[in-house]
Amino acid sequence: MAHSNARSPALIVALAIIFLDWNGCAASESARIKRPRPNAEEAQNIAVDIAKSDGLLREGDIIVTPRGFLVFKGVASDGYTNEFEAVPNPLNQNRGPKN
Repeated sequence: MAHSNARSPALIVALAIIFLDWNGCAASESARIKRPRPNAEEAQNIAVDIAKSDGLLREGDIIVTPRGFLVFKGVASDGYTNEFEAVPNPLNQNRGPKN
């Protein structure tokens, strides 16, 4: 019995070392440098980039950007980028020239 009791303190010490090491690893991960959250304009640009590169786009789909509507024309000749064309504003087409 004395022999098994001698292992108990060693086991406790080993477990304590493992726990402290694991806890140190967790603490070091939280100390990583984190990027600040994007501001509103950056978030909008990221959203537009995601929409423009969406693999589910079909020819004729329209996306909205801060600069207006874009219609998806298809994949470019490079096979990677998507081609878009600006959709004209119908309100501007019906107006006559300003005086």
